[in-house]
Amino acid sequence: MKFAVKKCVAWGDGKASTEDWYAFANNRSLNTQTLTLPELKQMPAMQRRRLSPFAKITLHCALAACESYEKTVPSVFSSRHGDLHKTSKLIADVASKEALSPTHFGLSVHNAVGGLFSIFTGNKAPLSAVSAGEDSFFMGLVDAVSKLHAYNYDRILYVYSDLAVPEHYQAYVQQRADNLAIGLLIEKSTGQNGFNLEFEVNEKASELGQLQGFDFLRFYFSTSEQLTVESKRYQWQLSRA
Repeated sequence: MKFAVKKCVAWGDGKASTEDWYAFANNRSLNTQTLTLPELKQMPAMQRRRLSPFAKITLHCALAACESYEKTVPSVFSSRHGDLHKTSKLIADVASKEALSPTHFGLSVHNAVGGLFSIFTGNKAPLSAVSAGEDSFFMGLVDAVSKLHAYNYDRILYVYSDLAVPEHYQAYVQQRADNLAIGLLIEKSTGQNGFNLEFEVNEKASELGQLQGFDFLRFYFSTSEQLTVESKRYQWQLSRA
């Protein structure tokens, strides 16, 4: 699967600028444990106040990556857990027999942030939401690149995000408690500026400890020619054209 990345925007623990991600890719020291939140000044204050940290970092990367195409670009949003902090609060309310907030419920579903992006930008192009376990980053990328070619789009927006799961769920996942959002404006490869993604079934006993998005960013912001990531179910290979 061949594609090019016109723009890459990422936000994570202690890493918000392009310079931060270049430093991360080249193993220079960074504060990796503090998640600050984007201001999202382009959105009205009333809308910003309703946004969770998950929604804020996701929308920041989506809006920054799509450039001037925000009203027309088709998009794919991917996340393993979605806004699990909001969902777990709703589950606790059910257990306590408290009334559920319709607003909180509406903003907890897996395609909620994609819907917020569509509403804010007035974008009526096709939008989908993906979840595929620990492979959510690469499977979302597969979906985006497949749509780019199948529908002959000029470009497509791909957004991936995950927050560290709430503490009482951390015993059930092997991935580290990291926070990350990535926005990619993807176009067709023109040869020298492209990437090629391949994958095959690869049964392993356990999951990876690191989010696949970090593997991608370390590769993207480095001079490496090839990246290989082995998950519990797949082996992913990403190479430069």
